[in-house]
Order: sequence, then structure tokens, then C-alpha cells
Amino acid sequence: MRPIKEFALTVKIDAPLAEVWREMIDWQGQSEWMLATRVYDDSESPVGVGHRLRAFTGLFAKRSTLIGVMDEMVVSEWQPPTFARVEHIGRVIKGYGTFTLTDLGKNQTRFDWFEEIAAPRLILALIKIPTLFGVLISLKRFKKIVESKGSISSK
Repeated sequence: MRPIKEFALTVKIDAPLAEVWREMIDWQGQSEWMLATRVYDDSESPVGVGHRLRAFTGLFAKRSTLIGVMDEMVVSEWQPPTFARVEHIGRVIKGYGTFTLTDLGKNQTRFDWFEEIAAPRLILALIKIPTLFGVLISLKRFKKIVESKGSISSK
């Protein structure tokens, strides 16, 4: 059995839940805010259960796929506008991730990001700190993008 590692982070976003959901499920748009990651949404199925996507994370990920890892995923649960779950089905990364949104009222939304990854022990040891740090930076970028779009639309 492969070792399993869990990663969880939360960010509060000053925007209505519907706006956060819309940005969150723009899979290819995640390339804008996910650190060192380029997301490919080449699924022919509609967004929802069964939708497939890939994300390459690595050095110079926006320009090349030479140094890094390709993460293949399929959406396995879909409860708009509050919950999505993806299964990691690639050769190197297995497990799942969940994205949970909670309406906090007053145009605020909590975004809970959770990943359970099964990978070789060495890979887990190498990715733990960079993954948490990278996702934290990415969620802060996401927050900034969503909040800036909200301030533009409210003008």
C-alpha cells in the first residue's frame, strides 16, 4: 500500500458564494492562479460528474511540460454551488481532492481545499511543504482575482 498524505487549507473570500463557485469551476482558468501549474480542460463532457482534466505542475509549467508531473483527474461528485470532488487517476498521483464553499453571509465565502494523495513515500516527503506553500499562495491569488472581479462588477 502506498503512503497517504492529507493536505487541507482554508481561505475566506470577500465575494458571494455564486461568484466564487463560478471562478472555482473554471478549470482551465485555474492556470491563472495555481502556482507553477497549467490546467488543461480537454474533456468533451459537460462540467460535472465524469468531466476530465489534467494539470501539469513543475518548473516553467506555463511554457513547458519537461520538468514536473502531470496530474490526471475526473470529477466524481458535483453539488453546485458548494461542493466538487475530483479523483486523481494519473500514474504518479492517486487520491482525491475536494473543494467546499460555505456561505458566511455578508458577501463572504469560505473556501476549504482538501487533498488526500497516495504516492510513494519519497515523493510525499518531497512535495509536502512545497504543496502546502504552493496551495496557500494559489488560494491567496484566487482570493485576489475573485475579489477584484467583484469590485469591478459592483462599480
